[in-house]
Amino acid sequence: MVADEHGRGAPVVLLHGQPGDGHDWDDVIERLGGRVRLLVPDRPGYGRTGGPAGTVAGNVGAVCELLDRNGIERAVLVGFSWGGAVALSVAQRHPDRVTALVLVASVGGPGSVDDLDRVLGARLVGPLLALSGLMVLRASRVRRLLASAHSPRDPSAVARLPDRWLSSWRSFVTEQRALLAELPGITAALRFTDVAAVVLLGEADRLVRPRSQAALAAELPRATLVRVAGCGHLLTREVPDVVAEVILDAAGEGRRVGRAPADG
Repeated sequence: MVADEHGRGAPVVLLHGQPGDGHDWDDVIERLGGRVRLLVPDRPGYGRTGGPAGTVAGNVGAVCELLDRNGIERAVLVGFSWGGAVALSVAQRHPDRVTALVLVASVGGPGSVDDLDRVLGARLVGPLLALSGLMVLRASRVRRLLASAHSPRDPSAVARLPDRWLSSWRSFVTEQRALLAELPGITAALRFTDVAAVVLLGEADRLVRPRSQAALAAELPRATLVRVAGCGHLLTREVPDVVAEVILDAAGEGRRVGRAPADG
């Protein structure tokens, strides 16, 4: 995986969702202010990493390789949405590599896969629905880049969006099918995932049901649940200061992480 690195201190890996890339964390990175050592990859199938998208298990291998390449034994893993499944699976397969988990609007809890997920994973209808949704997101991304006061990381980002979003569509379809195949096993192993964790949910999330995220926190042995009223799924954009605060706490002395049982 191609990854940017920022700051110094305790290692933290930020795993974006489906679709997406490392840019999804820009607002959070700004608020972290270099106080931790961040690795911010574009996951397989997305952004500068490109190539074919993989399974959750394939992403687990890519995360471990990223840690090895950067000389990191253990890190805080922060997973947003689909990326939360990767973070959970790393903790289940390689608990010695994980200092703590921060799960932001994450899949993985009982009930986090619904009928829409199954339709999106269907052979014919799913890719068409995914493509229409990604076209809407693409238009939003173009507007955001053109209106930004900051230069994109890649100056040709706007011109290259059609090709990148076609690739993202293929990756989305691949990952949706992987989610349906692999998430039940991850969910079944939650009660054995003995890693300190924070589950951060927006109470108005319409993509990953808040009750499934609360159930995720309840299933994990050492989890704290943090609710954000009035916010939806895109917590990294809506409340990046809250996300950054939770990450800093997880990377520090663990005053919040794993101290209290999850509520809700």
